[in-house]
Amino acid sequence: MTDQAGQRARPALAGLLDEAARLLSKDDPEQVASLLDEAARGGLGADDAAVLRSVIALVRAFGDRDAAVPQPRLGNHPVADRALVVTVSSDGTMVAAPEAVRDVLGYPLGTVVVSRFRELIHPHDLAPLQRAFGALMALPGNQIELDARVRHADGRWLVLAVSMINLMDIAGINAVVAHAHNVTERRAAEAAVALERARLRELVLHLAGGVVVDDGHQVLMDNAAFVRLFHPDRDMTGATVTDLVELVAAECADPTAAWDMLERMVVSGLTHRAVRLALAGGRTATVDIVPLRADHAAGTLWYFRDITRESLARSELEETNRALEEAAALKGRFVATVSHELRTPLTAVLAFGEMLADSSEPLTKHQSAHLEVINRNAARLLRLVDDLLLLSRLETNQLSMSFAEVDIADLVTKATENHTALAARERITITCAVLPGPVITGDPARLTQVLDNVINNALKFTPAGGSVRVSAHSDAAAWTIAVADTGIGVPAEELPGLFEAFTRASNAGEAGIPGSGLGLSICKEIVAVHLGSMTIESTEDEGTTVRITLPLRGAQA
Repeated sequence: MTDQAGQRARPALAGLLDEAARLLSKDDPEQVASLLDEAARGGLGADDAAVLRSVIALVRAFGDRDAAVPQPRLGNHPVADRALVVTVSSDGTMVAAPEAVRDVLGYPLGTVVVSRFRELIHPHDLAPLQRAFGALMALPGNQIELDARVRHADGRWLVLAVSMINLMDIAGINAVVAHAHNVTERRAAEAAVALERARLRELVLHLAGGVVVDDGHQVLMDNAAFVRLFHPDRDMTGATVTDLVELVAAECADPTAAWDMLERMVVSGLTHRAVRLALAGGRTATVDIVPLRADHAAGTLWYFRDITRESLARSELEETNRALEEAAALKGRFVATVSHELRTPLTAVLAFGEMLADSSEPLTKHQSAHLEVINRNAARLLRLVDDLLLLSRLETNQLSMSFAEVDIADLVTKATENHTALAARERITITCAVLPGPVITGDPARLTQVLDNVINNALKFTPAGGSVRVSAHSDAAAWTIAVADTGIGVPAEELPGLFEAFTRASNAGEAGIPGSGLGLSICKEIVAVHLGSMTIESTEDEGTTVRITLPLRGAQA
């Protein structure tokens, strides 16, 4: 075929190429074969048919590549999947099938002159295309691929993946054949993925813990925290997973054992959390090994944390707790020993005091007064010793309890009646309002001790003319006992510490009211054994209310 005939044949060749691309997009090889037969019969010649076959093979390759990724549609304007094939002669003349221009770019037939096709190319992409074309002209038979933005009929910029092959030396073609396929949404998706990867990488790089990501064979990325922890002598990106395991194991106090453990975890393909690593130099770290799987690809996320300070702090805390436990045990033994040693002579003092009081020889007035002071203070010391022993046993869970069914309504009523005489002597009005309710399981003697202490306190801190009101009621969950007085009250800032041993309100001491500060501590411990609670509400110079809550299903015998 002469060059002139070849020039006349080029529009037909461009149309055939475009039609072949369309048929290939439908994966219809029989129609492609028929097309080739028609091309041969149309006078293209065997050489031209061979060229056509090679170009079709190129188109098929691109079609197979593009088919691997589903192509979504753009908004409400679907774009045909067919390709746009353009032939460009050495003088820049362009030839393309109008139907392809319509289907790919949306321009109606006859509205676009292909020779002015360059006007549709984005200004920023025109120069790269021209440079690529110029470079390709010097390389017959070679191929160049690049992206270019081309304006769609609706004004949008489409991204076309362009593959140009130099067929200038092929008789009958003498042109560069460009195959263009719409990849707008694919490139947008790739850009979005790249952005997310960049954000993820930025996040990983700034994590406080050491991070390494591998693809199952080599390290893809690591961060500065990992470098600070393991001090690699080279960039780990690109290193093998074996290199990574060797590096980590080498930093451990027992490299051989660490290597075996890490290798087993990696090979297992399982997730491992907070595995401790004893590092050289007394350091301690943990590692999380998390397998990553997606689209048949595998990899691993390694997350390292230096917990040396945490471990030291935990060890110090454990040591402190042991010291406190030993101190508490020592205190318990000391209190028990001292209390026992004090109780014996105090009991003797009280006994001899009673003997003196009952002596057949009458005592003088002054002797009787002195004996009363001795007996009163000895009894007070004995109560203090007993309270110390009781509190020590409660704190160490050594106090035996006798659990039985307890009628709280009856218990509260009798406890109030037991203090009626004392209230009368102190000219204090005491009342009791108790509603009937269910029995609970508890130690009646210890619960009576709690009520006696709370009511005694109310009477002790209430001046003459005041009142004490005792009440009790139950609901579906618990009994609530309240002892309210109109006494001196407690300063608000001192309320939180009233349940601590040896703690008393400052105004009680100022008023000269005696006490050890152990009563409420003992009461709270006894109530706690019954799974209950105690609270105090108070206003200075107005009064105090103590509430005791005992659950219906409380302590068990």
